Order: sequence, then C-alpha cells, then structure tokens
Amino acid sequence: MNKKGFSLLELIIAVAVLAIGLVGILQIFPVGLRASYRAGMVTKAAFLAQNKIEEIKISGFDAITELPPKIPLSGSEGDFEWEIAIDEVDLEGLESDDDIRQITVTVNWPERNRTRSKDFVTYVTR
Repeated sequence: MNKKGFSLLELIIAVAVLAIGLVGILQIFPVGLRASYRAGMVTKAAFLAQNKIEEIKISGFDAITELPPKIPLSGSEGDFEWEIAIDEVDLEGLESDDDIRQITVTVNWPERNRTRSKDFVTYVTR
C-alpha cells in the first residue's frame, strides 16, 4: 500500500487539533483587551492627577493651605471624577514640619459595572 496523500481520519484529527489550539488562543484575547483597557484608564487617571498636582504646585506653597477659587477640590472630566485632599504632615522628631504638605488626588472611573479608584500622593515643601 503505497498511497500518497492524507486519509480522511488523518484530516479529521489534524482539524480537531487545530480547532482546540485556536479555541485556547481565542480565549486569551479578551483578557488582553481588558488588561489594555485598564492600563489605558490608569494612565489617563495618572495624567489627570498629575495635572491637578501641578496646578496646586504652581499656586505656591503659601497658597496651598487656602487654594485659589480657580482650583476646585473636586470635579469631573469625562468619565473621571477627582478629589483633592491637602494635609499637614506630622513627622515625629522634626522641629519644623509646618513646611511640608501632603497632596492626595483620588481619581475614580467606572469599569465593568463598578467604580475603580486610584490615589496619587505627593509631598510639597516650602
């Protein structure tokens, strides 16, 4: 029996193996898409938070305790909501910790029927 070509059984087995491999590969794509979407949203949130922090830094250290009216402490941009908290820093053992402020920008955004949140913290000195 010196037949050239594939038998029907060999062809069915080859197609089954390819189908199983393709199903496995296709199941990976939604995971990658979700991870890419989440990374993009975190990047946008970080960009928004950095902009808010820079707005505060530009106003000068003395104005940080009483922010000018043009810098609101909360708001929204597109799908993002943000809130700014400015706190005094209590460092034990230091004489003058009145010269340090902690700025926290919390950014929230909707993602898959729930709200995601990320805090961005920086310190400002006189």
